[in-house]
Amino acid sequence: MNKHVKRIPIYLILAIVVIFVAVWGAALLRCEILTGRYHDDFAEAYKSNKMIGDMDFFKVISCDGEEAEVYYVSANGAALLEFELQDGVWVETAWDTIWSKSGSADGAVWPYWWHVITYCLLT
Repeated sequence: MNKHVKRIPIYLILAIVVIFVAVWGAALLRCEILTGRYHDDFAEAYKSNKMIGDMDFFKVISCDGEEAEVYYVSANGAALLEFELQDGVWVETAWDTIWSKSGSADGAVWPYWWHVITYCLLT
């Protein structure tokens, strides 16, 4: 091995891993808090979209009280729906298929990036 090649110190690698886990954990916690707060508002909201079937669970990715992004997941796929509060009712304004077992969608949503691996590739 070349004497002039420096190896990356193990503490630097550990620091990067710890920072990633902390940021990821904070994002997951934020989604859990938002999902708990807005659960009743979005539990059935995906049904306005006739292109997606029943969902197993959902997570509120963001919500400021006027606009929201909600990640709906089933065993066959996941969708990210955007909603806007109009006259006291959440109305779907956008829809994006994130991943699907039967189609070509293979994306991921932060902080639930591992779903595409666990649901699509392992099942």
